[in-house]
Amino acid sequence: MKKNLVTIKEEYFIKFKKLYLEEFGEEEYNKMTEEQLFNSATALINLLDAVYRPILKEDYEKYKN
Repeated sequence: MKKNLVTIKEEYFIKFKKLYLEEFGEEEYNKMTEEQLFNSATALINLLDAVYRPILKEDYEKYKN
């Protein structure tokens, strides 16, 4: 298994766990280990890092029409 190289501040991991609980419910949340929750959090960060890139003003001007 590939190890996560991303680190998350404890406060943000706690917020992620609260969001996970709200989104998926207590039954699903309780099935997850801390490691699985951490892996889910880092997978989300990696996904956002891969797909979210702010557009540069020069690129916006070039392609806006």
